[in-house]
Amino acid sequence: MLKRDKVITLLNLGGWSSLALYAVCMLIYPWIDGGFSWVHLQDVWDRWQGLNVGMLAFLSSAIAFNISRFNAEKQRERDFLASQAFLPAALSELVSYFKGSASIFLKGWKAEPGRRPDFVVPQAPQEYKAVFQECIRHATPVVGDFLSRILVAMQIHEARLRGYLSQDSDHFTPQRHNLITYLYRLGELQALVNKLFPFARNMEEFDAAPLVWDDFDTAYGNLDIWEDEIRIDGELDLVGFTQRAIERNRHKDT
Repeated sequence: MLKRDKVITLLNLGGWSSLALYAVCMLIYPWIDGGFSWVHLQDVWDRWQGLNVGMLAFLSSAIAFNISRFNAEKQRERDFLASQAFLPAALSELVSYFKGSASIFLKGWKAEPGRRPDFVVPQAPQEYKAVFQECIRHATPVVGDFLSRILVAMQIHEARLRGYLSQDSDHFTPQRHNLITYLYRLGELQALVNKLFPFARNMEEFDAAPLVWDDFDTAYGNLDIWEDEIRIDGELDLVGFTQRAIERNRHKDT
């Protein structure tokens, strides 16, 4: 289905094309056909008076609509800039939370069954939600979708973290197979936030390109995750898991 902006663009194109055709048929052609006679041109306008009134009304409506749309877009840009000013702080809050979450998963990875580590539970971030909500409200669809993706991934991560921490000491299991997935998703969140930082600081244009291995490699480094050490056997490790996920996402996007 066509998006709203594309529909408006098509309607504008059709409307202005119709007005151009009208101008040719009602101004240029009668003027030339009548031997550049002003009387003949006025006679044509008189016979097509109803059409002329309708086209003039359409022209005034089209101009008013586009002026209103232009003003609304400028207001949206101003509102987004105001919301964007709080985005770097919200992203920094998320990064601190990600590092704390990574520390828990890495302690769990090294733990033995039945011996629950002394986890330091990071404080769940709160400020980012309101900031993201305001940014999504005023952002372009591409930026809004990107921020929504982070919000959804955050909800899933928080649920996984709570579930992992809910294990008691006597029945604690490292759950290494699950931890590979958890660490990959945490690295994905960090990589998404890393891509957003330059845009949030007005240093670069927004980059919506799919994540590649270098993005994940940098994200794992930010989280102090040595991906080569997260390995269960020769076929299941964090590096291979991440690269396969990148390939799947690449085919999905194409």
